[in-house]
Parts: sequence; C-alpha cells; structure tokens
Amino acid sequence: MIDNRDAVIHEIHDKKGLMENDSSLHDISANEEYILDRADIRIIFITLYTVVFVSCFLGNLMVIFVVTFSRRLRSITNFFLANLAVADFCVGIFCVYQTLTNYLMNSWPLGDTLCKVYMFVHALSYTASVLILMVVCIERYLAIVYPIKCRSVLTRSRLQMVIGIVWIVAAIYALPRFFYVETMENRLITGDVDVICIANMQKHNKTLLDAVNLVFLYLLPLLLMSCLYSRIAVGLRRSGTTLDRSGLAKTKSKNNSLHRVHNSSRNVLRARRGVIRMLIAVVMMFAVCNLPQQARIAWRHWSSSYDRSSNFTTVLTLFTFLISYANSCLNPFLYAFLSRNFQKGMSELLSCRKTRNRSSVLVMGRTAAETATRQENSGGNANHFRQNLLSFHSDRDSSVALPPSTEQTIYEKN
Repeated sequence: MIDNRDAVIHEIHDKKGLMENDSSLHDISANEEYILDRADIRIIFITLYTVVFVSCFLGNLMVIFVVTFSRRLRSITNFFLANLAVADFCVGIFCVYQTLTNYLMNSWPLGDTLCKVYMFVHALSYTASVLILMVVCIERYLAIVYPIKCRSVLTRSRLQMVIGIVWIVAAIYALPRFFYVETMENRLITGDVDVICIANMQKHNKTLLDAVNLVFLYLLPLLLMSCLYSRIAVGLRRSGTTLDRSGLAKTKSKNNSLHRVHNSSRNVLRARRGVIRMLIAVVMMFAVCNLPQQARIAWRHWSSSYDRSSNFTTVLTLFTFLISYANSCLNPFLYAFLSRNFQKGMSELLSCRKTRNRSSVLVMGRTAAETATRQENSGGNANHFRQNLLSFHSDRDSSVALPPSTEQTIYEKN
C-alpha cells in the first residue's frame, strides 16, 4: 500500500545545472554533485527496489492463486485479502520501477499516457487498500460482537457488492489524475530538455489534497480500526472466559456430547483469535510503512526547514517511497507466517501438479495391472473349474459309479 502517489513530483533538481523556469526552487549549485549520479548510490537503490518489485509481484500473485484455487481459503475474509493482494500487485507492476525511473533518469521516458496511468494507479491502489482494510475490520467486528445479526445482514453477495463499491469509489477518487497530471518540459541552461512527470500545481490544490489524504486515508482509518480491533479483542477475551467457566461446569457431567461441543467451541474461538491476530498485524504493517511517507509530506508542506534541493531530501524521498512500497510485498509474508490455512493452501497449490502427475501414472499402472489380473483370473478360474470337476468325478468314481450319460455331459461342459 502506498500513500498519495501523485505527490511524486519530479524532485531531481537539475542533475546537470540550473533550471531556467524555477531557479528559486532549484538553487542547487552547478558544481555540486547530484547524489543519484553516484554509481554506488544508484546500485543500492536499484537493488532494493528490485527486491521489493520481485517480492511484491510473486508474493501477491501467490496470494491471489491460493485464495482462488484452495477450497479451505474460500471465506469472506480471504476474499477481502485477495482483493488487497490485487491492489498490492498493481503497486508492483505500475509503481515501483516507475518511481525509481522518475529519479534515476534525466527525463521521464514513458510518455504522457503512462505518466497519467502511473499517478492514477498510485492513488487507486492506496485508496482501495485503505478501504478494504476498513471493510475487513468492520466485517470481523460485526461477525464476532454481533454474530446473530451479522449472519442475516452481511451475506456473501452483499459483501461482494461492497468490495465492488470500494473499487468504484477508489477509481472515482483517483480519476482526476488523468486531468491534472501531465508531462512538462524544462529547458536547462546546458541546452538539454528535461521531461518531468508531474501534477500540474495550477490545476489542483496540492496542499489541500495532501491534507485530505493524511486525515481521511491515514489517521481516521487507523483510529477507527484501532477502536474496533480493541473491542474485538475484549469480546474474544470475554468469550474465552465464559467458555472456560462453562467447561468447568461440563466436566462434572459424563455426557460426551457436551464435551465435544465444548472442544468445538474452543477450536472456533482459537481460529478467530488467529485471524484477528493476523489482521491486526496487517494494519500495524500498513501504519508503520506509510508513516515515514506521510511525515515527509507533512514536513514538506508545513515546515520551512524542508529543503527540496538538498541531496538528503532526495535520498529521504526515495527511502520513504521504498518503505511504503515494501508494505505491498510484506503482506503475503504475514499470511504465510500467521495463517495455518494459508500455509496448507499454498502447499496444496505447489504440490497440485506433482500430485496430478503421480496420480495419472498410478492410474495407468493400476489399469494395466488390473487388465492383466483379470486375464489371469479368467484363465485361472476356467482351469480351476475343470480341475474341480475332474476331482469331483474321480471322487465319485471311487465310491459310486456314474451313469455314462452323466460322465459324458460333464466332459462336454469342460
């Protein structure tokens, strides 16, 4: 998940000299070396962003496939997490390397259309991620605190419709990026032209937009989810205490059915605690990874000490983006470590092809063996039948003589 990605203003403040159009903003000395021109710094950032990209791509793709094809993970909560993985997957495809390209290269090389798509997906994925986390939190709260009402109100079809509305709202919120994001050309005093992918400041109020993002897409969602998960934790603790007390009362009874119901209730409670523990970890990861970016944006807008032209600011900006992108690749690891069902579903998915190949080989071998066995049994049964008749005939001959007609009939049948 990521923050207000339209804030990715091209802060490469003239790698080769002064910009003519905004000399007050880009007051870096022409003799000062631009930090990202250093080979070691470029290698470090390229390596880190590549690790994040590969982890984000493979991890979220694995989550999508596991939730889609594993029967044990076909629940509403996992359906929400699969949509969260789709948003994170979009971050890896459309945002990670594009941000790095925006800083390492002299000019934006992808054209005006991809510039707009880049900013649009930034805002879309972040907004959808926040809204999905809130929907998951509210659904778990209602399912645990008000379980009877939740069954009749929050049906599967309604929750799927809610997810559809989430994506529509996120798309509507991100849609204006197609109108005020554009590529701009800045002619340097060296004669070179620097193409920048930037949000046009004259077409929108960036300070107001960043304030809205900070309050409504970071602080308030975290406050709401903190309150709801706290109440969920209290509710689960009370349920565990009540179950323990009832279990003490039931131990005095010798009824096995009551004991089985008690164990089943404890298993359900343990599973719910595991799910809530995993979801709280996801929310905490979201808060921690996006905090540096939100703090840097607030510092840029509301502090005069923020120096856009310094090398420190450039490195800080790339690191804050890297940390926010890392959130998109860490969620699959949280699922893998904290969810046993996800571990089992992932192992089933990875071993599915091997199992199918082995089963096909076994079926073919078993079919051939059965055919040979049937042939042997058919021949063996006939021989066995002849031997039995002959032995029976010889036994009868030793005691009672058979009529010639009967003896002839028996041999004719053989």
